Amino acid sequence: MGDVEKRIRILRRNTVTAEISDELRGYSWEKPPVEPATTTTISVSDINGFCPTRRDIYVKYILRERPSLNPYMLRGIACHRLIKETITSVKKAVYSGFRTGSEVIDEFYSNHAIPEKISRDTGVDFRELLSLYRFLVIQSAAKIDDVVSKYPNSDSENIAGLTFPPIIERKIDGRPVGLSPNLSVDVFTPFSIIMDFKTGIERYEHRLALAGYAIAIEADDETDINFGCLIYIRLGDHLHFTQEEFVITDELRREFLEIRDEIAEMIDSAVDPGKPERCHRACAYFGVCNESGN
Repeated sequence: MGDVEKRIRILRRNTVTAEISDELRGYSWEKPPVEPATTTTISVSDINGFCPTRRDIYVKYILRERPSLNPYMLRGIACHRLIKETITSVKKAVYSGFRTGSEVIDEFYSNHAIPEKISRDTGVDFRELLSLYRFLVIQSAAKIDDVVSKYPNSDSENIAGLTFPPIIERKIDGRPVGLSPNLSVDVFTPFSIIMDFKTGIERYEHRLALAGYAIAIEADDETDINFGCLIYIRLGDHLHFTQEEFVITDELRREFLEIRDEIAEMIDSAVDPGKPERCHRACAYFGVCNESGN
């Protein structure tokens, strides 16, 4: 997390951008363009669909079909759970009195209960999850040692606060801006930064989704969210991360709001947009469009 904050500071210093318009902030939810065009609410994840005709929206909201948890989705679910549960467990250990990285390593590195359970629940390869789990344990241990070396008189509250992101899985009521009342962003910090973890390919839509989360948080908290960070996790024999930091600009906000209104109007019209020429296998509704005859 500290590395992200440093890179955001560099981005803030080195990027020349126009001020983000107040009219595109979430706290301007009572007037266009942030004000929703209809009373229909959607999920931010609807922006990330793979269907070029957006028939997944029709299948989800009009046909009311349940999504199928394919391997692509299960891998993402497993990684999100692993990150949340590992950080939460290590944070609890700090509150219980752990003050050194070696204590964390001794307690967690060879204790595979968290990745084993998640592997059983999702079917994702245990060895891949173990690689990410051990990385998180080592990084947490190193950060704890760094904090304690800088602030040797810190209590558990300060060690935990300086080591870990303040909020994992921030819940948001997105209804004022036309979004779901049960939104959840992976990491929220009080430094105008929101973060999201991804396990798939890098997609522009992921930036639009973070713009949506930023607008929702601004409406919920009356605060400015200026920066987004996407962390792509590649599981396998060699764990790999790609990190992208960016300003949540007026352009991203406008595009998100336009797509939000398009999707809401599509739902209101209840018109089937038709199947695309080719369906993406990662689509949660692939089976509905290709196997059920709908």
